[in-house]
Amino acid sequence: MTKINQALQKWPVGAVVTQAWLDSAGLSSRAAGKNAARGNLLRLGGGAYARPGDRLTWEGGVAGLQYDESPPDLSFWPGGLTALHLAGYSHYLMLGRERLYLFGQPGRRLAKWFSSRDWGVDLQVSQATVVQPDGRLFVPYSPPGRDYQIHISCPEMAILEWLHVLPNELLFSDSVVDTFNGLVNLRPKRLQALLQACRSIRLKRVFLLLARCSGHAWYAHLDKTHLDLGKGKRQLIPGGKLDNEFLITVPERFTHGD
Repeated sequence: MTKINQALQKWPVGAVVTQAWLDSAGLSSRAAGKNAARGNLLRLGGGAYARPGDRLTWEGGVAGLQYDESPPDLSFWPGGLTALHLAGYSHYLMLGRERLYLFGQPGRRLAKWFSSRDWGVDLQVSQATVVQPDGRLFVPYSPPGRDYQIHISCPEMAILEWLHVLPNELLFSDSVVDTFNGLVNLRPKRLQALLQACRSIRLKRVFLLLARCSGHAWYAHLDKTHLDLGKGKRQLIPGGKLDNEFLITVPERFTHGD
C-alpha cells in the first residue's frame, strides 16, 4: 500500500490536517505537494490539507489549528457563545448565518488558510486576555458523526468569555438573562478558579451580579473574599441604578439594596 493510501486511511473524516500530521503519517511536504497536484489531496494553503470529497466544516478546520497542541496552551479555541451552544446552554435558535466565536492567545497569528476560507459561518476572533493562560479550562468536543475531537472552552469559562465581548448595553438583555437562568449545573470550584484567574474587574462584577440574580445554588459556594473586585463605583448603564454590593450601575431590576 502506498504512503498516500495509508495516510488517507488514517485521516479523520472531515478534519483538516497540517504538514506535521502528514509527517507523522510518513508523507513529506514534497510528497504532499505532488499528491495535491494529482488531486489526491486538497491543499488549503500554508501546509494545511483536506481529503478530497470530505465535507469541510469549521470544526474540521479547528482540528487542524489545534493539532499537536494540548490544553491549556492552545493557540485558538471555540469559546463564548459558541462553546455554550455546543454544550447545550444556548436558549435561542441561531437565525440566519451562524457566528463562530474563536478565542486566541494574544500575539498568536491565526493561520491564513483558516481565516481566508468561508466555513459557512461569520468568524469573530478575540485575543483579549479573559483568563490568565495557566488558568484556562477546556473540555473535549466531538462533532456529530466525526471521530476526532477539538478543545472548546468549558461552560464556566465560556460564559465569562461571552460577557467579556458583549458591549455594556447588552449585558442585561433577555438573551443573557435567559442563558444565565439555564446555567444550573455549573461547577463552583471551576468558577472560583476562573474568577481568581480573571483579570477584568468589570467582567467579574457583572458575572457575580448576574449569578446572584439567577439564584442558582452554585452561587452560594463562591468565595468572593478571594476575588479582586477592585475599588470604587463604575458606570455600565447610563441612567441605571447603583448596585450596592458590586458598585456598578445597572438596570434597576438587577440592583441589590443595603
